[in-house]
Amino acid sequence: MRSEQKGEATMPRPSFMSYAVVMRLLTMLIVWLTLLVWVFNANRAGCVASAAVLALIAGMIFISGSERSHLLRRALLAETRQGNGRLLAIVHNRVPVLLRDAVVAALLAVVLLASALTFAAQQWSVLFADLLLLTLLIPRLSRALRGEVRAEYCHAVARQWAVWISVLLLWSEAAMSLAFYPPADYIGMRWQEVVTYNLRVPDAGCALVQTAVQILVTGQAMAIWAIQNGIRFAHDPTQSTMLWVGYATLAGFTFLTALAYSRALIGVMGRPWEMWRGEIWRGSRTTAG
Repeated sequence: MRSEQKGEATMPRPSFMSYAVVMRLLTMLIVWLTLLVWVFNANRAGCVASAAVLALIAGMIFISGSERSHLLRRALLAETRQGNGRLLAIVHNRVPVLLRDAVVAALLAVVLLASALTFAAQQWSVLFADLLLLTLLIPRLSRALRGEVRAEYCHAVARQWAVWISVLLLWSEAAMSLAFYPPADYIGMRWQEVVTYNLRVPDAGCALVQTAVQILVTGQAMAIWAIQNGIRFAHDPTQSTMLWVGYATLAGFTFLTALAYSRALIGVMGRPWEMWRGEIWRGSRTTAG
């Protein structure tokens, strides 16, 4: 009887958990839908509208990046600061950290908005699947970290781990897609022919965004060309250097896109202000004791 009563007492828990999962899913879905709406309207969106979308995405990325930076900052100062010493606190001042995170967020937002215009249908499906994965993964990471991480940092650490799990999955998928399912055939072409005559650049209503898309599409084309012609031009001195440029852009652009999207997803749930306030240094407590 007691076991049955315990089972009845815990009945509301699944409904609460399902509600939390649905709310987390709807919150993270904002990022995916924002990018989708942007893709359908980028060709007629002026610079003002483009800047508004950029600011929205950059804000999401900034929240996640700021939470990470200040989590690491608190850990560093807690472990290395001696008593009431202020040198490290000055060196790792909060304001420069916030400014750096803002600049990084803006650059990653530009990469993500430009990349979104080149996504194929299967990539949108992968992005949505990644969203679903993080929705289910984050609470499980938080529970797994209980007893291993201090309570005030448990959720923040879980969110940051989720970022890198997402990056690994998206980065691997993007690199394999370009390698095994390229959107263009550049076999036998020289890199000059690829960037001069064979680029397909999506239209953007804002000239600055169009420039960013042009750079990204050029990098993707070089990556595809390098993969398809690596053996053919490996011993051609005029082409071999550009092969390495192509490999670098394959790794770099896919990584930055994966990082930007992952941080944006986590950013809608991030709480960096918890890292900004009430900083308690373990070294100070130790000295005082």
